[in-house]
Amino acid sequence: MDGAPEDIALAVEIIRQLENLDYPEENILKAMVHICQDTLNKLPNDGTREFWRQRLVAELMGSSDSKPTAPH
Repeated sequence: MDGAPEDIALAVEIIRQLENLDYPEENILKAMVHICQDTLNKLPNDGTREFWRQRLVAELMGSSDSKPTAPH
C-alpha cells in the first residue's frame, strides 16, 4: 500500500484491524464481497458498474493483461 492515497490506506487499515482482532478470514472476505456489491449498486450508471466489476475481477485474478477499458 506504499504510495496509496490516504483515504485508501485508511480503509485498508480498518480491514486489517479486523484481521488483528482474529476475525475469521472467511467472514472478512464475505464482508468485503458485500461491501463491493453494495458499492457497485450505488454507482451512477451501468457502464461505470461494469467497468468496476471487470476491474475487481481482473485484480482478484491477478491479471495485469486484462485491464478493463474506461466507461464512456
